[in-house]
Amino acid sequence: MYGRQVLALTDQLNSTTSYEQAAALADQVLEPTDGLLARLAEFFEAAAEKAKESDHDDGFDLHYDLEDAAISLRELGEGLHVAVDRMRALAPSVPMGQTIKASVPGASIGLPAAALPAPGRTG
Repeated sequence: MYGRQVLALTDQLNSTTSYEQAAALADQVLEPTDGLLARLAEFFEAAAEKAKESDHDDGFDLHYDLEDAAISLRELGEGLHVAVDRMRALAPSVPMGQTIKASVPGASIGLPAAALPAPGRTG
């Protein structure tokens, strides 16, 4: 289930030891074109279109409810568009003259892989 993957992502966030790791995990949700919020908005848009295909009167009402959910998710993502950078900025600064090892975001944290590719989607 995808909910369990989100739970695993949350557990990883709770156990991170650096703001860089936390930012990399937050990016999995907040990335504006391929993050979880963007994909959930697409899901609700598709569900809204499916509901609209119905011959039932409630299909149109459901369509509008699902469209509203998609809009809310997109607005949430837009409101948090700089949260990943802000999370990275929380890391303590390095005193002048000292160097730290460069890290690759996401390299040391095992992000959960998607269980199944979305039908009709690439990349």
